[in-house]
Amino acid sequence: MGIALTGLFGSTIGMTATAASASPKPAFTTVASGFDNPRGIAIGDDGRLYVAEAGRGGATCVPGGPGGGNTCVGLTSGVSVISEHGAHHRVVSGLLSISDTGGVFATGADGLSRTDEGGLSTVMTSCPQQLDQIPPGKFPAPLVAAAKAQAGQVIKIKREGKFETTAGVGKFDWNWSLTHKNLVPGQFPDCNPYGILASEHGSWVVDAATNTLDRVSSHGKIKIVVFFPNPPSSDAVPTCLDRGPDGALYVGELTGGGNKPGASVVWRVDTREEHPTPTVWATGLTAVTGCGFADGKFYATEFSTLGLDNAAPGTGAVVSVRAHSTTPTVVASGLSFPNGFAARGNTLYVSNWSVAPAVIPAGAPPFLRPGEVVRIQTHDQDDD
Repeated sequence: MGIALTGLFGSTIGMTATAASASPKPAFTTVASGFDNPRGIAIGDDGRLYVAEAGRGGATCVPGGPGGGNTCVGLTSGVSVISEHGAHHRVVSGLLSISDTGGVFATGADGLSRTDEGGLSTVMTSCPQQLDQIPPGKFPAPLVAAAKAQAGQVIKIKREGKFETTAGVGKFDWNWSLTHKNLVPGQFPDCNPYGILASEHGSWVVDAATNTLDRVSSHGKIKIVVFFPNPPSSDAVPTCLDRGPDGALYVGELTGGGNKPGASVVWRVDTREEHPTPTVWATGLTAVTGCGFADGKFYATEFSTLGLDNAAPGTGAVVSVRAHSTTPTVVASGLSFPNGFAARGNTLYVSNWSVAPAVIPAGAPPFLRPGEVVRIQTHDQDDD
């Protein structure tokens, strides 16, 4: 996809302006609004919600974005915290953001994870090799240098509002895919680290472009543990992961363009094995962007139940998934391009309007709304 990857969905999605007429009444409440492309969510040790914002790109753009658009590079991504009554502010700013004009479909800080010890980590979009494709002189040299230093990095958030780059997963994955072009012909080499599960002893990262699960040690050493097989069309596009009650990792996938609704699966990877192999744990999902466990149950956010190619506002959902199931159970519907997932007990939190900036630019699709975080209560849902 090269530098034209200004959004995980931007190069394949064909958003329509009409929501599905049969959508039930949404079962969610808006917690906070006004985010720039909100993605991953984590609950801090202080009980507050933290949100990775992919930003809104930058003021300077070059031709060559998805669908004939532009690629705009800036340092507008970051991580925010939600305080009382829906107020929120950045705890870290100045992170890489790549978008189309006006900040729609940005990528930047995408995944977000909290360790058991309370530390926060995010993972950045792209990789230096993609940014090398920017025509020389189109962006200020300091911006390009800062962007390359952050692209594809696992980033540890410091409590004083600063951050530290710890592992160049994107660079590593690009180089790996360069020597494995046969796995996804026509798309490799590529890179887009997207989901992260952090601990004090290292991190697990899924790369939505190389379709891999990467192990990152506490010293920054990177190893590709699993390659996820291709679906009927395009590639797997893993986007999220969580540790299950049985100790294995569970990975949800978006799947690339051309796949019909129901083509996404949940993979189980037992990382305690010396050479783990991904096995299909559940099927029948559609365009998964976020996932995780809550009270022993696995949940996933579906970007659109119509599939990636026909995504429309009001067609996103949160579903509950049983082991070996072929059809997930809808917990909440009527969402619009949902993404990140976090849970506390029976309360689920999801980023909604995840492809939109806080201020909708002129010329954007008229149905777009600013990025937000919503709350879903599951105690009165029949998800058993």
